[in-house]
This record gives sequence, structure tokens and C-alpha cells, in this order.
Amino acid sequence: MFPLPMHKGAREQCVAVVCDKKGFDDLENGYKSDNQCADGAKLVDGTIALLSGKGITGTPTYLFSDGRYQSGVLEADALRQRLGIPVPPGSAPATPPPGAPPSPAKKAPAATPAKK
Repeated sequence: MFPLPMHKGAREQCVAVVCDKKGFDDLENGYKSDNQCADGAKLVDGTIALLSGKGITGTPTYLFSDGRYQSGVLEADALRQRLGIPVPPGSAPATPPPGAPPSPAKKAPAATPAKK
């Protein structure tokens, strides 16, 4: 969870969700509690510090396995392309996000040695 300062009460709500061992569905459904346990506050504040330290300032932010990230919404085909998932036929070609590496080239199948 990455509560943003502009959302009043978001940090406290995230801490309560952690402390009360609730899930993401509960958070999305507006779960409320006054439970502000130290472990929950430490986890949420640690997440905020980690992401802020990486230059992430908003949501959504996509974190990719190569260490790159993309802030802001990606269209479905652009996300598929970035993840190396084939784009369905008939989809418009996705424009890669700035700084994204080119799509991996498809490798030809390896030749099978001829049997003697």
C-alpha cells in the first residue's frame, strides 16, 4: 500500500488494515478502524520511504523485473508489450513507454541435428 499525502486519512486507513489483518478488498471497500499499532505504522511508513526513495510519487506505478518502473496508467497492449506477453491480433500497435527497452526479438527455433 502506498497512501499518498493528498488523500486525507489514507495512511491511517492503511495502518488499520495491516493491524487488523484485513485484505485489499477491505481497503477498497472503505474499511475503517482506529487500530494504529506500531507494527502496522512501521510497515506502511517503510513502504512509503522505500518507494519515495526510488522516486515514485504516485499511483499507479508499475515495477518491472528489470528494475525499471513506469508511473501512470499503461494501456493494456503497452503493458503486455512491456511484460513480453504477445499482443492479441488486431490490436493497435502499442507505443512503448519512454525509456522502455525494445521488445525482445523472437528467436528462430533451434535447428535439429540430422540423424545419421
